[in-house]
Order: sequence, then C-alpha cells, then structure tokens
Amino acid sequence: MINISDLDLVSRRAIEGMERNRKLMKSATEAMESPILKAARAMESNSAIHRTLEDVERHQKLMHSIEGPFAELRAGGIFDEASKWQGEFERTQELMAEYNSRFILPDSDQISKLVHESSFGRLSQVAKQLSDQNSEIQRAMDAMRTPWLDAQRALESVRGFSELQCIGHALEQIPAFEDQIGIALRESLGDWRDPISWPSNIATDLVARSEFYVGLGFDSDLTDFPAPAFLESVSTAGLRREPPSVVVGYGPPVPQTEFEEQALIRTNMAHDWLLRLETNLRRFIDRRMTQEFGPEWPKHRLPTGLYEKWMEKKKKAVSAGRGEWPLIAFADFTDYERVICRKDNWREVFSGLFGRPEGVRESFQRLYMIRLDTMHARPIGQDDELLLYVEVKRLIKVVIPTSD
Repeated sequence: MINISDLDLVSRRAIEGMERNRKLMKSATEAMESPILKAARAMESNSAIHRTLEDVERHQKLMHSIEGPFAELRAGGIFDEASKWQGEFERTQELMAEYNSRFILPDSDQISKLVHESSFGRLSQVAKQLSDQNSEIQRAMDAMRTPWLDAQRALESVRGFSELQCIGHALEQIPAFEDQIGIALRESLGDWRDPISWPSNIATDLVARSEFYVGLGFDSDLTDFPAPAFLESVSTAGLRREPPSVVVGYGPPVPQTEFEEQALIRTNMAHDWLLRLETNLRRFIDRRMTQEFGPEWPKHRLPTGLYEKWMEKKKKAVSAGRGEWPLIAFADFTDYERVICRKDNWREVFSGLFGRPEGVRESFQRLYMIRLDTMHARPIGQDDELLLYVEVKRLIKVVIPTSD
C-alpha cells in the first residue's frame, strides 16, 4: 500500500527530474547555438572536408583553402580531446598538421639567396617603377615572425609572398583603377571582367571555390601559407590594417544593422569590412548623383525596375516600424555596379573616377561570394580574404573623398 508520504516523495523526485531535464535541455540548446559550434556544423556540412579525405593527393595543393577556417576552429577548442568533433575531423587534422609542418622561418642568408633566384610577375615590374622593390621585399621577409616558407615549394612561396607585397605597394602608390594596375592584378587575381555564372557548389565547398578561382586565373601561391603567416604577410603588405572608416558629412546616413552577427572570426571580419564599404558606397553614389541631378535622382537615373524594387523594400521597412531611411539604403550589393555603370550615369558622373566600366564589374564580382557568405554565416577561405582586402582598398580609394 502506497501512503501519502511515498506519493509526495515520488512527486518531488519527478519535479526535480523535470527541472534537471529542463536545465540540461537549456544548456544543450545554448551549446548548439554557440558561434563555434555553428562554425563546426558549417564545416562539417562543407563537402570540402569530405572531398579532401577522399582525394588527398589532388587536394594537397589546395589545403590553404580550408586552413583559415580550421585554424579558427582549433583556436576555439573545437578539436579538444573531449569534443565530439575530435574523431570526426581527426584525419583532416592530421592532413592540416602535415601541411603546416612544411613551413619554416628562413634566416636572412636564405632569404637573400631565394629572392635573387626568384622571378616575379607584372606587379613586381609596376612596383619597381616606384622603388627598389627587391630590397623592400627582402625587408618584409626579414620582418616575418611566423613560419611562411614552404620547404617543399620554396620558390613558389617566395614568389607568392613577394607578389602580395607588390600588390600592397602598388595600391598605395597608383590610382586604384588605373589601367596598369588593373592589368597587373589580373595576372595575380585572375580576369573577372566578364559576367560570371556562379556554380552553386562554390557557395558551400571551399575547395571547389578555390578551384573555380584558379580557373579564372587566381594565383593560389598568394594564399598558400599557414593562417598566422598569411595574416602577417598581408599585414606587412599594408593590405590588412583597419577596416575602412565610415565617412560622415557626405550625404544622409544609412542603416548599419542590416547583417546578423556571424559565426567565424574571419567571416565576422569580412562582414565588418563589407558593411563599412557598403555604407561608404551608398553615401558616395547618393552624394555624386545628388550633386549632378538633385535629390530625386533615383526616379530618373536607376536601371529599369530598380526604383520600384527599392520603393517596395522601403515601404515594407516603414510598415515594420524601422523608420525612414534614404532610398539608397535599400540597395542590394549587386545594385551598385548597375547604377554606376548605367551608360548615362557612367558618362556623366563616374567615368572620370573609375576609368573603365569592366574594371568596376570585376571589382564587385571579386567580392560577390564573400558578401554572400557573410549573409549566411558560412566560412570563407584565405583566397576570399585576399580578394576582400585588395578590392575594398581599391574601391575605398575612389569612394572616400580626400579633397572634395
């Protein structure tokens, strides 16, 4: 016979059990929503991992494409022994360890010999017009503090590192969209001028994306470094400093809360740079067009259908209580090139700033996949990161006024 006290004990234990389960479920939910686990799930679903394991020989040449995201996951502790991800990525970790073990930090004598033996591309010739480029490259190499030279591909490492320095130097000294720098950059970053049909698999497969970039002419030696060495090398080149400042006093403000916080550090950084770039781009376009055609310019100077599209987005935003923003705040990333390169806008406003419309299209297309990733919390690779630094720097040199 069960008495009242027994029932009370069972009831209390049941309530305690439910409370424990509730706390466990809450903890599990919080854990699954943490940025680093979101990143791990994104990497787990990224077929680049599985393709790397399936075809090690072919993808050894493209290990740099997943080195950056994996370095961030390692730093976040996702591969700790207690982690459930430990076993799932064990073989990939071995491959990444083998990849990183190839890199050394050469001494000054080795650097001098390698620079002397190496041959560089068109960017080096452009930069040589400005200074003693070989001496500057050697100084940059001497300044490195992380292993960057691939002992198995020493001359390729030297050439890739040197080209990065030349890109940074040239962008500091030459107008960003001048013909000679556009031609030289195509030798290193590929030819992106023609309209591109983006393959669907490159949105989630970093190796496939790297191969696609190589198909356009991208030189993967530029990014074939361990993650710390890549970041140090682009910083030494002056490509990775502070993200562009947002110019004030040139046209109306635009909303800066359009994007969600991203999971990976690298993606979060890209989001920050692109957000600042877009804010400046919108103010730049609005200011230039308003100066030329007045504040009602969107009614008359947008490509077909774009005015109606922006107005519909603004109407929905106002209905949702987001407040009033200038119409250009509702532009999509792909709209900027269309506005700038519309024939009459180009002829009357933008041609003197950018030189050639295909150069503008090329710049925005190099940023397209990175912009897409920041909207979907997907990892980006070092190829993407280099394109981001170069093209943001080029656009900002035109977009942010220095004297007007």
